[in-house]
Amino acid sequence: MKMESWRKPWSSLCTDKKAVHSSRLWATPFLAFSSSLMATNEILYSSGGLSKRDVESQTPDLKPSLHDEKIVEDEYGGAAPMRKYSALWWKMAWNDPETGMRRRILYSVLGFIFIGAWIGAMLGLVHSEVEYEQENGKVPRHRPGDIHGLNTPRSGYIDGTILLQGSLVHFDIEKRALMITWSGLYRRDVHDDPRPLGNQLDKDTLYPQGIEIFRDIGSYLGDVTFREWENGVLLDTNTSTISYRTDNVTAKPIGVIGAHMWDSFDTEITFTQRYTGNAWRQPLLGYPFDQWEGKIVFVANDRFISDLFTPPDSTAVFGLSGIVLADSTLNWRFNYEYKDECELSDTADWGIPDSLPKSCHLEVTLIGKRPPLLIFCAVAAVFVNWTCALFIFILTCEAIIMRRSYMLKGTDILSMCFTALFALPTIRSLLPGAPAYGAIIDLVGILPCTLIVASCAVCVSVAKLNKRHKAEKAE
Repeated sequence: MKMESWRKPWSSLCTDKKAVHSSRLWATPFLAFSSSLMATNEILYSSGGLSKRDVESQTPDLKPSLHDEKIVEDEYGGAAPMRKYSALWWKMAWNDPETGMRRRILYSVLGFIFIGAWIGAMLGLVHSEVEYEQENGKVPRHRPGDIHGLNTPRSGYIDGTILLQGSLVHFDIEKRALMITWSGLYRRDVHDDPRPLGNQLDKDTLYPQGIEIFRDIGSYLGDVTFREWENGVLLDTNTSTISYRTDNVTAKPIGVIGAHMWDSFDTEITFTQRYTGNAWRQPLLGYPFDQWEGKIVFVANDRFISDLFTPPDSTAVFGLSGIVLADSTLNWRFNYEYKDECELSDTADWGIPDSLPKSCHLEVTLIGKRPPLLIFCAVAAVFVNWTCALFIFILTCEAIIMRRSYMLKGTDILSMCFTALFALPTIRSLLPGAPAYGAIIDLVGILPCTLIVASCAVCVSVAKLNKRHKAEKAE
């Protein structure tokens, strides 16, 4: 290539075809378009039809950009259009100064921030679930008076207390019932960790005759007569004393624990509303802020002692020192409160019956509510629904009320309305643990958004039909 071709003036370069081909500096279509524009400008200036400012305002920017058809040299030195999405196209698009590296870095950083924030929020919510489960599994240690009080089974006169451990199985929303499997735990001292009840290798936890568990009955303190025994041998001597007995002699135990480690029994606890007068706390209606409550009463009978009683004294009730919960249920949190009616006061004396509790049972209250993860998902769904509905509403108002007719061209806004009309109710079906339709969340975040989008779809359809009618009438 000759060096003189680089030094030729712009006018000669635009008209000399040989220099254009030999220099390989500019593509032929681009130069032809530029020279035609220059000739047009000169004609307009000389004729006085337009001013220089008018011409410049109507002249397109000739600066090459990513949106222009790029020109590359072919193997013969001629101009050839670049194939989109090729390796060279991606390289030039990445380095295009019009797009800019800063904007790429900005949206990349924003994307990583969103992903990191979402993962962090999910990990935090999951960690709170683990902590909640560990809190339910903690054994109460604040009652040292239980060890030698009414909470001591008299089998072999072994000191210690009995607890119930409940494993959460399933919560049925339709029946409003929680299924729990219960087993026994033994604790010799308040500072000791509990051990499974009925271990054949641990004599303290073994109760061969078993411990009977009754449900939803009471007990009372009364006189009983039992046969004395010594060194494992029953004597003919009868002794009168006082003891707690069940208040329903026909009641059957729901389970027996203590004889084996695998002894367990199941209960189905019915739940009702925890708060009254607050619609946001009502079961199912106040999803996801609803709270539930269920109650159950346990009475324990020591079969070793009750077998010594003479008829009709058939039960020897003693107190259970508490409960612990294990496992978890999907989309639900359950914690508990219990009240031990067998707890002795400092002035209690077995020689003075009036100083003893009137009844001996364990009353358990279970509280159910939605976990924070579920509440977060439900609130996010309502936020997304309202955001989409308001966005479509604003577009519709801009197109119809503000008379921006160019927005009605094509089917973009109409297709957006109909897509959102079917997409927004689908978000509700994805919510975890969602009840049947009719909750407050449906009236606040689902139904109004659907009505807004449906109204926008109708308005856009009418506006497009009206515009087409006017166009046909004008023709």
